[in-house]
This record gives sequence, C-alpha cells and structure tokens, in this order.
Amino acid sequence: MEKYLTNYQPKVKHQSTLELLNDQPLLQLQKPIVLGVLGHSDNSEWNRETIMNKVMFPIIGEQERIPTVLLLPSEGATSLLLEDWADRQVIQSSVFEADWAKLGKRAKALRDARIIKEATHLLIFLGKKSDYYEKIAVREVKKGKVVYCVEFETKDLVEYTV
Repeated sequence: MEKYLTNYQPKVKHQSTLELLNDQPLLQLQKPIVLGVLGHSDNSEWNRETIMNKVMFPIIGEQERIPTVLLLPSEGATSLLLEDWADRQVIQSSVFEADWAKLGKRAKALRDARIIKEATHLLIFLGKKSDYYEKIAVREVKKGKVVYCVEFETKDLVEYTV
C-alpha cells in the first residue's frame, strides 16, 4: 500500500502564492477624495440646487466619484450649503473654526493652511477684490493638487491647470 502512495502524482498543478501574485495584476484602490473648500461667494446667488448643479455635480463628473470627506471653513453661506449637501449624501464633513480672538488677522490664513494641508483636492470660491485665493490656487496646482475655482463674476466652475 505504501508503494502505491509514493507513486501518486497529482493531476492538477497548483500554483504557489508567489506565482499567483506575479501572474495576476494587483488590485489598485483609488485614493479617497478629501475636498477642501476655501473662500466665499455672494450669498444671494447660491442655494441648495445651484450648489449641486453648478459645483458638486461637475466635480463628481470630472473625478468620476463622490468625495469621501469635505473640509469646510466655519464661516459663510456656501459652507453651510455644502455641509447640508454632504449630510444628504452621507459624506463626512469637518468644519474648521478660525480662532479670531486668539490669532487676530492670522486666524483665516492658519485655518486655510490646515484645510489645504489635509485636502487632496480643493474647491476655491474666488473673491471680487482680492487675489489671495487665486494665488493659493496657482501655488497648489504647481504642487500637483487638483484645484477647482468658482469665478466670482460668472459663478462658473473652472479647473486650474499649470
């Protein structure tokens, strides 16, 4: 009987784990989109429908997926509308406060720096009088970050490129 078992040859050749890994392409997971929001816009122009149709749906269409997290400043009606949209879509949102009492004029810059650091993508509402946010957009695009800007006059969404 032992003689019979020693001559046994399996009919199916099983590959080792290393051979399987070398033959099969590895599963590539997409990085999550952490969308940081900066700037402010004229409150009368925006409502829930315009935020969805003019801002969020074009970004989702361009990225081909929904953001995983929204990083929002505590001030502004657009932040409230985006936070409401995120709640409806069951998307995590984090609101960043600016400590005006302790930091004074630097509070906005420090809050914005935290949002920029944690975000993988940026949505910037450009201002009418200042080019502060436009300079941030150009700088972050040069660093390789995906940046979308909402023009102040036309309310059009534009993707900044180098």
